[in-house]
Amino acid sequence: MRSSTSRHARGSTLLMVIILVTVLMGLIASILVYAGKERIRAVAAGRNGQRQSCAESGLQLARSYYGRNFQNWNGYLAAPATYDPVRSSTNANPADPNTPALQTAHPELFADLDGDGKPDVFLYIRDNDDELYPLPAERNRDNDHNVVVGAVCISSTLTPRSENTISPTLLAHEGLLSYNGENANCLTSNGGNGTGNCN
Repeated sequence: MRSSTSRHARGSTLLMVIILVTVLMGLIASILVYAGKERIRAVAAGRNGQRQSCAESGLQLARSYYGRNFQNWNGYLAAPATYDPVRSSTNANPADPNTPALQTAHPELFADLDGDGKPDVFLYIRDNDDELYPLPAERNRDNDHNVVVGAVCISSTLTPRSENTISPTLLAHEGLLSYNGENANCLTSNGGNGTGNCN
């Protein structure tokens, strides 16, 4: 009788130990999964600042490049498949900065910001809304010496590894670039038709 009670007590103890070990293993697994997700979030948050900096630096380069090449604006605007990566109703076939063909054909549109020999940012241009009503939008020609220039961060080292495609809304910065026709050396981001500040 005592032996049977002793075996029953040991069996109950063993069952409790198994249940306790199972609960602990589940708890440890949950903590590891949570820690892994937090690590991924922390890495993405850390890289987000780098991506923003990448796009902001690219925007400054785009202002400089397209500002120096004002005489070519209409040519750029007429080729959105090369110069404009933003899909819209007037640009059904946007430029894809990830294609090696575009990178090889137009290296001047790409910049290596971190010195690793790979393009980090793509510089683009598109027309602003400069047609007067009731004229239809004509995106392949500049009418008011104002264009939208921008940059898309395409870096494989500055973006989270889980991202395989470009998201222009998250990785792009753009701004208005104006040409002051009174002075060929004066470019500004304020005003249009030569009314910007020329210091």
